Amino acid sequence: MLKGKDGVVKFGTPAAALGAVQNWNVDEQSDTVSGWGMGDEYENTFTTIKRWSGSVEVYLDFADSSDDLAIGDEIAVELYPGGESSGSGYFSGNVIVTGLARGSAKDGIPNLNINFRNQGALVKA
Repeated sequence: MLKGKDGVVKFGTPAAALGAVQNWNVDEQSDTVSGWGMGDEYENTFTTIKRWSGSVEVYLDFADSSDDLAIGDEIAVELYPGGESSGSGYFSGNVIVTGLARGSAKDGIPNLNINFRNQGALVKA
């Protein structure tokens, strides 16, 4: 059983772990087209171009490598849902940083949300 508390996120080459990761997500999608012919009762749908995007939320830390990221950076990313132990799967690929959102609340810890979009395929290992 994977435990989210053991998760790891790495950015860059060589890959370096980001500190104080709170959560991450990856969303895979595909465009579709539909077609049908005369006499067909139902349409058929086919996938076309694929894409993926995601985000990582970390605590804002000006000493962490996450603070060095800039919009437009093209970097490698590795996302480990249950840690790096042997046999634990992970996702990897190249991305472009599309957004950096920083925030804070009077009763919370300042955070940084890193948004990215694919530069090629998402690899599941």
